[in-house]
Amino acid sequence: MAYNVDFLLSALIFLLIILNHFMEQRALSTRSTKAFLIFLLLGIANIAFDLLCTILITLARPDLAWVTEWCLTVLYLLQVLVPVSLLSYIRTHYESDQSPSRWKSVCLVVSTGLMSLLVLLNHWHGLFFRIDESGRYVRGPYYLGMYLFAGACIAVVAVNSYIYAAQLGQQKVRAIRELLLLVGICVVIQSIYHDVLLTGFGIAMCIAILFFTINNPYQHMDSLTGLFDLNDFREQCSHFVQRKKSFHVLAVDLCQLKRINRILGTDVGNRALIQMAQMLQQVGKNTRVFRSSGKRFLLICPTISEYEAAQRRIQEMFSQPLEINGNSISSPVAVCGIIHAEELDSCEFLLGYLDYLSSLIASTSRTVLIQGDSKTLKGFRYTQEIEHFLQTALEEDLFEVYFQPVYSTSQKRYVTIEALSRLRHPTLGPVSPEVFISIAEKSDQIARLGLLQMRRICAFLKAHPQLMEQIQNVKINLSPIELLKKGHIQQLVNTIRDSGIPASYFSFEITETVATDYSENLWNTIDLFTSAGIGLCLDDFGSGYANLNSVLKLPFSVIKMDRSMLSGICTDEKAAALYRNTVSVLRNMGFTVVAEGVENPAELELLSRWGVDMIQGFYFSPPVSCSKLLELLLPKADEAKNCSA
Repeated sequence: MAYNVDFLLSALIFLLIILNHFMEQRALSTRSTKAFLIFLLLGIANIAFDLLCTILITLARPDLAWVTEWCLTVLYLLQVLVPVSLLSYIRTHYESDQSPSRWKSVCLVVSTGLMSLLVLLNHWHGLFFRIDESGRYVRGPYYLGMYLFAGACIAVVAVNSYIYAAQLGQQKVRAIRELLLLVGICVVIQSIYHDVLLTGFGIAMCIAILFFTINNPYQHMDSLTGLFDLNDFREQCSHFVQRKKSFHVLAVDLCQLKRINRILGTDVGNRALIQMAQMLQQVGKNTRVFRSSGKRFLLICPTISEYEAAQRRIQEMFSQPLEINGNSISSPVAVCGIIHAEELDSCEFLLGYLDYLSSLIASTSRTVLIQGDSKTLKGFRYTQEIEHFLQTALEEDLFEVYFQPVYSTSQKRYVTIEALSRLRHPTLGPVSPEVFISIAEKSDQIARLGLLQMRRICAFLKAHPQLMEQIQNVKINLSPIELLKKGHIQQLVNTIRDSGIPASYFSFEITETVATDYSENLWNTIDLFTSAGIGLCLDDFGSGYANLNSVLKLPFSVIKMDRSMLSGICTDEKAAALYRNTVSVLRNMGFTVVAEGVENPAELELLSRWGVDMIQGFYFSPPVSCSKLLELLLPKADEAKNCSA
């Protein structure tokens, strides 16, 4: 019989191309990728021996009878192992590394071992095939037994894909069904037309479907840098964590990316990221590099020595500027390291811990390194506990309002108050506002918190009209997210109106960063403030990038000088001159100036002499509860004891 080997040749070439791409792009670090590689290699070997056996059978030479028999034995053995390897591969997607089904594994090993033994003993029993004296291939009485065994494996794959559909997911189930259908069609055609060798081609198409849909090395690849992305990092970490296999992680952030994009353009920023990716790929032979976000790269190091070497190499690399298009670009990076990352609970916990470590690094103009340790891990777990508690606090309205009074240097009394949010955990005690406000902003709950607190403030003021007679207004901080959240400012204004308190009695504080970076987006909000009669105060002036030009753009009436500007004014003439002249300029422009952070008489004496209108700081009073505020401002009022309204 003349056999058509065109399909086998095509399948072999196709699988060799897939093998080349897979080995170039995919590290064999997970059970799934290893199982896929075994299936791929067995498929290639099966097709190669199918071709070789077809040639030998066609020649039918007596002197090559032993070679033909040996090759056919290997081919039949491969035809046992290929469907078994497919079944084993599919199992890796619905069974965890730690709890594979033991009895299923035993059954698979036993059945595969028995079938393989029958194939190896075929020379003596001839159940599957034999080579006669003339060198011709003759089918044995149980030739179809091979097809029955393969069919049983395929049936098990089909049944398991149905049973474990939830664990596999829709995409994988669909891919499995497609490959089973394709293999089935090829086997049926070859059983009818024996000269058309389609079974090997079906195996190749089966592998191709798995390659492109499930084990595609390019599916989780970053298009800009060519590195694998965050999804692939999760897959690798999950594998290490489940198997308790030691690994260590580094996160590298390009600190100046936003500045590079703004000044030199996104094209230069992209080139910087590409160059950074190429540099990081050189830090260690066995170190894998991923790009997880716009400016962050993640590295997995298999050993402590490689981890430490990678740290040193990164610090050396990024101590020098990047050279891009003839431009020398400063490229400091923030490096966060975690050793024995497999000891953490999960990949998501690991990623959250890296974010926490990154938040501990202040803005810097040089490469810095922070190493995770027991102290930082404790801090992260604390933050997580507060994050979980925050939802309960919002639902049950467990937040409190504290007030810090502001002292007038001319009137010699408290003339205004600033409302501040406070939270107490039932077991951990008071929670720093910086912690829970940051969490509320990240979880998009800050607007809900702001609305709850506004209702508390209005209820408190409404219950104590004597207090309203003593002070000019109440200042309330607004976060950037609150200012830009659609409809939120109108809700705050409506709350004030519903309380019956004049809107002019309130003043909202906006940080200088918002006034600088978001001035164009603020106008609709500013219109709401001005039309309602609500005042505006610029907070933290001098802490960042704000200048007089940004101050003049918005209708501020009060400027708060950031506490950082007080540093050295009593001992450093230059610092004193800067503060004094800034106050003079602002007052000449008609602004009321408030000094924040005053803590001693020397600072108070200087600020009073320089004409600062109001003082806010621990020298006069820290933030206090409602009852303490009433005792401070209304010491003779009998009703001042109740502030829980």
